[in-house]
Amino acid sequence: MRYYNQKCEPPWSEKELQHKIDGALQQRDEKPLGYFLNDSARHQHRPPASNTQSPPAFCKQLTQDFQNGSPPPNPTESAQQTTAESLQIFYDSPSTAFWIPNNRAGWIKVRTSDVRRHLQERGYKSTPKKDAPVSEVDALLNAIQTQYDIDYADALAGHNRGLHHVEGKRILVTDSPILIEPHPGAFPLSESIINNMLGEYQRIFLFGWLKVAVEGLRSHTIRPGQALALVGPRDSGKSLLQSLITKLIGGRSAKPYRYMSGGTSFNSDLFTAEHLVIEDDYTSTDIRTRKILGANIKNVAADTFHSCHPKYRKAIQLPPFWRLTMSLNEEPENLMTLPPLDDSLEDKFIILRCEKHPMPLPTQEPEQRERFMNALKQELPAIIHFLLRYQIPDDLKSERYGITHFHHPAVVEALNALAPETKLLELIDVEVFKSPACSYFEGKAADLERRLTAENSAVRSAASRLFTFQSACGTYLGRLQKRYPKRFQQEHKRIGTVWTISPPGPEQI
Repeated sequence: MRYYNQKCEPPWSEKELQHKIDGALQQRDEKPLGYFLNDSARHQHRPPASNTQSPPAFCKQLTQDFQNGSPPPNPTESAQQTTAESLQIFYDSPSTAFWIPNNRAGWIKVRTSDVRRHLQERGYKSTPKKDAPVSEVDALLNAIQTQYDIDYADALAGHNRGLHHVEGKRILVTDSPILIEPHPGAFPLSESIINNMLGEYQRIFLFGWLKVAVEGLRSHTIRPGQALALVGPRDSGKSLLQSLITKLIGGRSAKPYRYMSGGTSFNSDLFTAEHLVIEDDYTSTDIRTRKILGANIKNVAADTFHSCHPKYRKAIQLPPFWRLTMSLNEEPENLMTLPPLDDSLEDKFIILRCEKHPMPLPTQEPEQRERFMNALKQELPAIIHFLLRYQIPDDLKSERYGITHFHHPAVVEALNALAPETKLLELIDVEVFKSPACSYFEGKAADLERRLTAENSAVRSAASRLFTFQSACGTYLGRLQKRYPKRFQQEHKRIGTVWTISPPGPEQI
């Protein structure tokens, strides 16, 4: 009855409304009095009275509400909420803006004045009716702000467009990843490139890594994966392979190096792409930067939730679907951009060595390269079909990542030769064991550091450059012990860890 009363012009008074409710309890009408009919037409539509009919349930509830002194829910508010829901307009509280649907099944960010204009175009009134506190447009804006506010609005890697609830937060995903429909068939160009680059054994790790990623993305399973490093000569196809990976896992890529190396604390752009791409053109060989990079790569490969920090906004925890790849040339200065592969990072990297071979089609001219890329694009559905049916060998399966890690021996050997612990070994042999009379060194890492950086040390300058952080000497000694356990031994005593270092010799290495 109250809902019908809202439609009356003018509406009934409270006393008249109570009178009509009492009348409805005594005599059930097909349409209650006042149902969009004027007074002269009401009685013409009244059905014959029947004393056997029981009062409608909603009338009983209305009477009970009046007797208890509590008014029923406001139907106008319910109608506004229903309308706001159907409009699919959301209020972005962090930025005090609105998101409205566009004509591509997504959303665009607009101001309040833009929302008003769109609502007016749909027929909602911008001026209040008689005795109404606000207009229809303002009432809808209020309903949207209070009922359809969101904590994050943007694309989110691995998630389809729409409203999502994450850890008690409402997330509006504005765009979906591009998923390629699988189709059986051959992919001779792509297969030729991969076989020439990686060989028969290494391609197992690439296909296994891709299979886990593709299956997780298509099933909306946020399963972290190892970082994939591609090491090889220039123009060997590393960047081309990264481009193919982007298309296979959502079609979106981002450059994470500035954030992951500590260059900025803002990273919201990374959450809109499934593929995080690092190329050695922009990387640093500084050990502190490499350690920061390693810590962030470990987070990507191990954690489900990550802190999304937009500029001028509060950070929020979100679960993106990420896969990270690095491409590095094989020169020493490029290899040294890889983070130190300590125990915590070793299983979170797949490191493949790429060989340089001619491409299966000419790519020198822009037109040739465009035809080549289009031909590769035509093979993507067949690659997806192949990956979904690919079987990872049992002995290479990993419970955590789907496929176990792999480090190409030649790359590991080159990294070891360039590693800071290798430099420390050289300094020890030059300074500590410069005299044949010295049979061993015994002391703490701090004692060794003081010995190497002393004024009379022959390696003073090199040692000072090597020890760039407080525990550097102890850290490098620990790595040397793993590589040369007979030369480097440690014992934990009350004064701390005491190292015993033997002189170089074939029988001790």
